[in-house]
Formats: sequence, C-alpha cells, structure tokens
Amino acid sequence: MNTKLFATAALIAAAVSAPAFAQNVGSVGAAVNYTDINTKLGGGHGSSAIVDGSVAIPLQGAWTVTANGDVSISDNDLSDETVASAAAHLTTKIGDSWRVGGFTALSRPANDTVWAVGGEAHKYLSNVTLSGVAAYGQSNDLDADLYTVRGDVRYFVSDNFRLDAGAAWSRIDTNANADLWDVNLGGEYKFANSGWSTFAKYTHSESDDLADLNADAIKVGLRYTFGGSLKTRDRAGADLISAGDLFGFGVR
Repeated sequence: MNTKLFATAALIAAAVSAPAFAQNVGSVGAAVNYTDINTKLGGGHGSSAIVDGSVAIPLQGAWTVTANGDVSISDNDLSDETVASAAAHLTTKIGDSWRVGGFTALSRPANDTVWAVGGEAHKYLSNVTLSGVAAYGQSNDLDADLYTVRGDVRYFVSDNFRLDAGAAWSRIDTNANADLWDVNLGGEYKFANSGWSTFAKYTHSESDDLADLNADAIKVGLRYTFGGSLKTRDRAGADLISAGDLFGFGVR
C-alpha cells in the first residue's frame, strides 16, 4: 500500500511540476509496455502502465543537474507490482560536443531495494548523439551485485524527429551468476507547434544463464516536452538514462 501511495503522489507531482520547470528543459510522459517472455521452464506475457518525468537544471558554468524518475504499474501474468525508480545526474559540458558526469539511482522492485552509481559520456555530433554508460549496483534483499555497460545512438532526422538504437550487457553476481544481453530500437516524433510527441521502443533480451530466457517488449506512449525541441531536450541533458532502464533484469 505504501508503494502505491508513493506512486500516486509521484503522478500528481509530475503533473503539477511541469509548469514550474518551464524555464528549464524536460518532459513528462505516459506509456503502455507489453512484454512476452519465454524460457525452457515456460513463459508468460503481460502489460504495464508507465509514467515518467525528467528535468535538466543548469547550474553555474557548464554544469547541469538532471533529475528523472518513473513509476511502473503492472497487473498481469508477469508481475502485479508497482515499481518506483529515480535517478540524479551531475554532468558538465566540454565545449559544445561532449557531456560527461556521473549519477546515482534507486529503484524499489517488489520488496527489494536496488541502488546504483555510474558514469556516463555523451558525444554530440551535428545530428547524432552517441552515449555510453557504465554502472555498478546492489540488490539489498537478494544480496547481489549488479553491473551494466550500455551504448546508444540517437539520429535526429529533424529537430523534432528522432530515431534510436542501443545495446547493453548486464550481469548479476549472487549464488548463481547470470549475464543478460539486450538490444533496442525506437523513435520519437514531436508534433509541429505543440509540446506533444509520440514515441515507441522495441527491446529484445536474451540470457543463457536465466533458463534460456528470451524476451520481447514493445513500449508506446505520449510525451509532453517543455523548454524546446526534441534535439534541444537531448542536448540540454534532459534525456539521460533513468533508473528504471538501467539494468536489464526487471520486468515492466
């Protein structure tokens, strides 16, 4: 019940805070995620609703603080839980072409607490953003160490039309170690003369260690951007990785 109350409060806060952050750059979004999982022990499928928010707050000089978070609400064969996640990033721009920094993240799946710290680097080309993330985390209740290395590329067809691709490796070290690989494709289109956009993302995950796991997920939704175009949002540091997307072991 406490988690559900927290999720409700987060939804209200995201809706109320968007106008207050209008002088900065960020977004608030809502999506539906459908996941299909198959293993040698069986499989399952289900959907979940996700809301998220992000804001980039410029500090003195080239420094920026980015705060982002999401709430996932599921009631299906795979999960019947509400998961809240949040992250805080501190980054700096080097010239006009690099953003580097670090972050800390926290997630509450089930009755567990997962925390993480990591570093990130983003290279800005004319119409392309290249991103790399490396992170270490711990699952307190499972007494497990978590590792991930992720890379992404974003291509801006125009300032308000973006195509994405990425790949990642994640590892859980506990009594039984497991590696997980995932790849994703997606995009976002922002409507002319509007803050609203639509987005979609497909993710495929595999793990030989987790009962030959194969999973496919499709996420579609709407987003409201404040402070500029999709490219402006990206270059301002408002699209940095969220805690909910950091490790590939969670089911949405």
